[in-house]
Amino acid sequence: MIPAPDCDKAADMTIKAILFDKDGTLLDFHATFAPATAGVLAALAESKETSVDALADAVGFNLAQTSIKPGSVLIAGSLEEIAKCLLPFCSKGNLDLMTAHLDELYVEHSLKSLTPFSFLKTALDDLQALGLKLGVATNDSEIAACAHLDQIGIAKRFCFVAGFDSGHGEKPAPGMVRAYIDHLGLSPEQVIMVGDSPHDCKAGRAAGAVAVAVTSGGAPAEELAPHADHVVADISELPALVQRLNTRVG
Repeated sequence: MIPAPDCDKAADMTIKAILFDKDGTLLDFHATFAPATAGVLAALAESKETSVDALADAVGFNLAQTSIKPGSVLIAGSLEEIAKCLLPFCSKGNLDLMTAHLDELYVEHSLKSLTPFSFLKTALDDLQALGLKLGVATNDSEIAACAHLDQIGIAKRFCFVAGFDSGHGEKPAPGMVRAYIDHLGLSPEQVIMVGDSPHDCKAGRAAGAVAVAVTSGGAPAEELAPHADHVVADISELPALVQRLNTRVG
């Protein structure tokens, strides 16, 4: 006899929540952080009496083009990792102080150039219409994440926001994803972790969640695909993906 399908188990496999990376996923990373980084480096060079060119080289930033170089620590690194690159050029202070100072500077300058993707609010509307819970996990600080979400008027849509300093670790470690799963009382298979870098996908997979990569941050699909369960262009494609996955389970 073929056993009857376990309907309760099948129902438990449906997607019920999404955890978003922030930069490159919700926000246009380069439009927001290239000008912000130029401002941060200029402020650091002035206050620390060091060369802005040396600071730019240390983090992989092109001053002439106001652009972030491929492979830069700015793309997926946390503020602490960025601070480690800059600290040798600053004669005073320690890593904690440098990280905190960078956080203040990036909040100040990024709010001036904050650029959400044009499809952001419509995509969030569509996902919430499906009854999904939404959260954010970023290697930026929690304060910066909350400031960004608040400025674009979407903070109340998220029931969970975590940064590298929230006590759950940094991506690609799975701590933030696990914390979100526990926060909602769900099983890992019911949660999607979506982001624009291998760090995001690795964090999702390590936590047992579904890893979805978006190419809106600039990383090509071929770079992301080995680490992801699904690759889409951007989060506007998530509602259709969720519906396909849940229909397949049902």
